[in-house]
Amino acid sequence: MVSAWGGNNANAQRRIEGASPEERVRTRDAIRHVLNPSTPKRGLDDLSKIPGLRLVMATKIFRFCCPLKGAAVDRHASYFFNSLEIIGPKGIRNKCTNFRREWSRGEHTSSRLAIHTPQGHRLNRDEFVDVYLPLTAKIAESLNVLGVAYRCAATGDHKNWRPADVEMAAYYWWACNGSR
Repeated sequence: MVSAWGGNNANAQRRIEGASPEERVRTRDAIRHVLNPSTPKRGLDDLSKIPGLRLVMATKIFRFCCPLKGAAVDRHASYFFNSLEIIGPKGIRNKCTNFRREWSRGEHTSSRLAIHTPQGHRLNRDEFVDVYLPLTAKIAESLNVLGVAYRCAATGDHKNWRPADVEMAAYYWWACNGSR
């Protein structure tokens, strides 16, 4: 269901829905690794090897399995966080994240996360686990400490931020404003 919600293409979705019993066991085991704080990279790697899944969809599964610590990364979120600069203690400017991007073949006019080679997958997986997840968690924590709640679109209630909410806000902002 996460794959369909996440916008996975129809061919990939059919592969997931038609998974063999062995693939379903591998998926279950991969999710167990994602849930284990000491093995999230292994879980993401294992999920990315499941037919119909790649790193982007694996991060969306991570987000739904661990909403209090997880956030997904895709084209919009990676553009947004790659565009932010942070200023270090010595005034040195660095990019907030450094997700690697590549141009897709065909008629697409925008780049995507570089995940289709072992090196691109590894670089972006490490950036996701080592930089992006701690960053979205810190942003959520800072907003909550400041008392800055957000209004839930589904319920209208004011809620505290989770890393997944930070990701969705960044995604929405970039989708509306980033391509200008």
